[in-house]
Amino acid sequence: MKKVILSYILCMATWPYTFAQPEPTPADLADPLINTAECRFDFFASATVPFGMVALSPDTKHGDLWKSGYQWGNSHILNFSHVHNAQTAGIPVMPVTGACKGHLGPEANKSRFSHADEIARPGYHKVYLEDNRITAELTATCRVGMHRYTFPEAREVHLLFDLGAALGPVKMDYAYVRQTGPNEIEGYSIQAPTFRRKKPVAVYFVAQVSRPFERFAGWQIPESGQAGDFVEPENGIIRGKGCGAYLTYRHLKAGDTLLLKVALSYVSIPNARRNLSAELPHWEFDRVADDARDAWNDYLGRFRIEGGTHEQQVKFYTDLMHTAIGKRIAHDTDGSYTDCTGLLPVVRQLPMSGDKPAYAFLEGDGLWGSQWNLNILWSLVYPEYGNWMAETFLEYYRNAGMMARCSWGGNYSYVMVGDHSTPLLAALIATGRARFDRELAYTAARKNAFPGGIRDRAGYEAGENPSGGGIDWYIEYGYVPVEIKDRGDGFHRGGTAMTLEYAYQDWCIAQMAKQLGKTDDAALFAARAENWRNVFDPVSGWMRPRLKAGGWLEPFSPVAEGNDFNTVGFIEGNSATYSFYVPQNIPGLIEAMGGSRKFAEKLNAGFEKAKPFRFVTPHGEHGKGWVDYENQPSCEMAHLFSHAGMPWLTQYWVRQVKDIAFGATDPYGGYNGDEDQGQMGALGVLMAAGLFNLQGCAAEEPMLEITSPVFDRMTISFPAPGDATRQNVFEITVKRQRPTDIYIRQVRLNGRPHHDFRFPAAVFLEGGTLEIELGATPNKKWGRK
Repeated sequence: MKKVILSYILCMATWPYTFAQPEPTPADLADPLINTAECRFDFFASATVPFGMVALSPDTKHGDLWKSGYQWGNSHILNFSHVHNAQTAGIPVMPVTGACKGHLGPEANKSRFSHADEIARPGYHKVYLEDNRITAELTATCRVGMHRYTFPEAREVHLLFDLGAALGPVKMDYAYVRQTGPNEIEGYSIQAPTFRRKKPVAVYFVAQVSRPFERFAGWQIPESGQAGDFVEPENGIIRGKGCGAYLTYRHLKAGDTLLLKVALSYVSIPNARRNLSAELPHWEFDRVADDARDAWNDYLGRFRIEGGTHEQQVKFYTDLMHTAIGKRIAHDTDGSYTDCTGLLPVVRQLPMSGDKPAYAFLEGDGLWGSQWNLNILWSLVYPEYGNWMAETFLEYYRNAGMMARCSWGGNYSYVMVGDHSTPLLAALIATGRARFDRELAYTAARKNAFPGGIRDRAGYEAGENPSGGGIDWYIEYGYVPVEIKDRGDGFHRGGTAMTLEYAYQDWCIAQMAKQLGKTDDAALFAARAENWRNVFDPVSGWMRPRLKAGGWLEPFSPVAEGNDFNTVGFIEGNSATYSFYVPQNIPGLIEAMGGSRKFAEKLNAGFEKAKPFRFVTPHGEHGKGWVDYENQPSCEMAHLFSHAGMPWLTQYWVRQVKDIAFGATDPYGGYNGDEDQGQMGALGVLMAAGLFNLQGCAAEEPMLEITSPVFDRMTISFPAPGDATRQNVFEITVKRQRPTDIYIRQVRLNGRPHHDFRFPAAVFLEGGTLEIELGATPNKKWGRK
């Protein structure tokens, strides 16, 4: 272990910018290697740009979504692949020397590497392949990956395109590759359906090398996975399940380089070629790497920080980087994308603004729990990207009649439960950030709140007659009974959790209805938003699973005794965490729990019990946690004390969670596992800024909540509401005697004393200043208004 950590330190010391410049840029500080020891396939990113279709990086392990892709502890690189999404992958390349062994599969062609010879930063990755003595460098534009390989003296080298190989969680059904010129090939891989993505999806490519190759041939590997056979191309084509191709160069001298460009499209080979021409017509690798770094600085630079430790700065910008790698552009430069919601794929066209698409169509996981992280960040600082996500879900409604809650390969995927797209729509409308058709969005959200919409479906529940979502029972009983666990064939059939999530989503629809003048609907959904009361047991003081007959499920405990995925009635959680899931009416919940003192005592006891476990449970054991910042349902809990009149406890516990659960900057910590779409990264950004909104900025007039910032100064720049060409600036400054001072003594908002722990989001969006004085002891008079 000591040797591995030393290797990481040596690797960090080789970064050319981070330690060479006295004032590093945000992109220099962000570290893609944090928490890569057991990260997900889709959550390591180096050679990519914000939201880029191409996410080019080394792969050290394949076979699953979890603990796959780039894994810090592995000693060998299998390939460099271009697509790293939760349910889509594709186009692996591996340079090798000596006799070609592509037909033996990735394991036979892997190479050792050392972190001491590795550089990874946003937009660029460099490794030395020890077994082949090849230096590999990677960078990217949005839709084109670029490689630079520096070779030793070699009689023969090959570029392997193992197009039929399994990558991460994805297996390939079929592959095709054709030589189209002396230095060019084109083709595609068809990705087999997965458990989560129910239909196949194709990824197309055009690859060009900087000099003509001397041989193009391939191989075919049988479905058994045993060694395959080399095959010669027929009419310049290699095709079939398990096939791959190689390009051969001979008699290279030491120091010879090859440049490789691989352009992608989910639409067609001609579109991949157009993407290549539009984004990367030249061969200047360093220029592309510099452009990628500039793109990251533009994105990360909306936040400028001063003060704090170097580790805190590194973690902050890494958190912020994560918010731009969980969603990926899936449309081409001409605005076309593939819709796979029907029986056959259909090419759709985004509206254009001049010669560019008016918005993006994105590939990405669902937004379960994002009301406490990404939705806030998108609404306040990155509205264009929030609108991209909203328009993506609305494209599903335009194309197939139902708004999606996930976007994988243009498929409906039904990740998790409920309609977690609606809180984002509500937040963008409430903050004046919506650029989509608000009436269309409301109609889509309303449909999903009734039978026939997406709330019919439990997690990943496909088919013609879904019932696992229980929306009909929710309407009939005012809650989803525990018997839902035996109905339908989807996952995550926890009736109490469904009730709480549906009630919050109903409240979001009510807020949308009020702003659109739909008074009857506003009243209807506001009443449904109180359905949380139907699963709250006033005797025990906890949310509980309830039977259809009206009684409570027995026996009951707020936490599991074992390592359960969740307790009965809940989803990746338990009663201890879900009992506080009433963001739409925390005053009502506080009253139901016996008042502010009892509410805070119960909440505080949970944090005390969770602290020895760093406020997280191991992924898949969420049933036993009193607080669980490994997963989304707990993300608001530390901020609740302010609403009970005890903001000093929010200040204390938010900083404890920030430092203990999310403070690490090594490969073994920092995110604790379930970093869905950068949600934990976004939460880390908000905690560092000292800003939050319990209701996900979805209220008709959202209020931002103040807690203790990490840095001495934070300058936040963002597009002005109503005029994206103009930038507004909000500056947060902190005065303290010691770095350990975390308690708010006094606050000034735009130069005037401010005594409430909240202030209107509209004030933030107009730009201004927030001055906070921190001390070693709480000021229990501040923030109790």
